[in-house]
Amino acid sequence: MSIQRHKVFISYFHADDQYYKNQLIQMKAWDNERYQYVSIFDDYSVRQYDIDDTGLSSEQIRRIIRDDYMKNATVLVLLCGQKTKTRKHVDWEIHTAMYHSDINPQMGIVVINLPTINQSQLYSCLGDRQYFGDTSGWVTLNKDASYLETNYPYLPARIRENIARDNIYIPIINWDRVSGNAYNLAGIIDVAFNNRYKNDYDHSTNLRRNNS
Repeated sequence: MSIQRHKVFISYFHADDQYYKNQLIQMKAWDNERYQYVSIFDDYSVRQYDIDDTGLSSEQIRRIIRDDYMKNATVLVLLCGQKTKTRKHVDWEIHTAMYHSDINPQMGIVVINLPTINQSQLYSCLGDRQYFGDTSGWVTLNKDASYLETNYPYLPARIRENIARDNIYIPIINWDRVSGNAYNLAGIIDVAFNNRYKNDYDHSTNLRRNNS
């Protein structure tokens, strides 16, 4: 196949989930046009950073994240583990990915449930199920807030708030659907990229200021 490569920023909790990030960036697939194995995306994520947000407004934090760390990325891949939702830098990155400006347009988002959370619920967006022959386990999303909190307890609140909205296309998939399957991962990233401007994101919730 011909690989449609995109500029991807991987958001994750570095202390717990570095292994899974490493696995993603090492995945390659055969490209018929280049006639060689190639990386399935361009990695635009960075090493762990520490921003002193003392005295900074949410807008200043967003600009720092986008201009210094997520510059030019078009898709955010969120690795969702046990403590992901508690990390303030993850919330900052999600917020930044959802923010649209003429200089830095909003990004597509993919959520990957890691094995550490034993999350069985899967939610698809437009066009992504074509990459998965086994369609079992997928659910029609119930947008009730209490349902989402109960069935997606490890999702960052900002993601839950958004998938409860109409016109939001954020696929939630399990690690085993993409681990070792470069075609599935490349496909789901491509779907998120193509749907990025269809997303009517709500990023109005205040940024997290502390880890918990």
